[in-house]
Amino acid sequence: MNYAKTSYRIFGNYAKMVKDYFPDVKANLHKADMKFTFEEYLSMTLFTVMILFFIETVTISFILAFFFNIIESVVLAFILSLGISAGVFFMFYTYPSAVASGRAKKINTALPFAISYLTSISSGKMAPQLMFKAFADFEEGEIAKEAKNISRNIDVFGMTVPEALRREAERTPSEEFKDILYGITTTITSGGDLTLYLKEKTEELMRNYRRMIIKYSQDLSLFVEVYLTLIITGAIFFIVLSSIMAVISGGLGTALIQSFVVFILLPLISIGFIILIKSISPLE
Repeated sequence: MNYAKTSYRIFGNYAKMVKDYFPDVKANLHKADMKFTFEEYLSMTLFTVMILFFIETVTISFILAFFFNIIESVVLAFILSLGISAGVFFMFYTYPSAVASGRAKKINTALPFAISYLTSISSGKMAPQLMFKAFADFEEGEIAKEAKNISRNIDVFGMTVPEALRREAERTPSEEFKDILYGITTTITSGGDLTLYLKEKTEELMRNYRRMIIKYSQDLSLFVEVYLTLIITGAIFFIVLSSIMAVISGGLGTALIQSFVVFILLPLISIGFIILIKSISPLE
């Protein structure tokens, strides 16, 4: 936070000048639940990029001076530093979106069970503002943070329940949770049966969750077959074939190639499969 404040003191005015060019970053900061204002985050971005650009230019110029003259070293260092700094700026630009996407996935994973719990609370005829407060106190995780925000907006900022729900619906990264919050708002304002609405949403979410689990198990079976057939069997076939070819041709680099395949390439491919499987898992 001190870094954010320092950045804002130095680049705050510049951040205010360019903030209109990055409206999506502001929205993603809210969805990512990052504890920075929009201007603070832009200030940190500009400050970090400027510091890195200066350090990179000096360091790369010094290194290139061993191979080129001073002018060429400075020009090349400037161009390289500009490219690296642009990459860092892009990372800052996309980071809130990546965090928001991660939060959305966690919320969607817990949503069927969270709405089921809300249905149980609602069936006790508890007032909506107390319902979300009880949920936030009992549950943990990203969806509980959303419930705490709703409860805070009602208790601290004096919003009505529909206002608090609409505000959180605009800030949540989960489209499914947003639809449910709008549905709860409509049900409350129209005097409908909230318990019945939540029960129907729970059944719908549970059906979708079961379909997602079934699809994941089918995809997992396919990936296992591909891994065993192409990767493991292929590696064994390559080692046997290359050993036979080495005996026939007297190749000296066969052992090196086999070591590369077994100790480097195969583990890297396995890690890639693990990352892929975890990325599509509905439980992550």
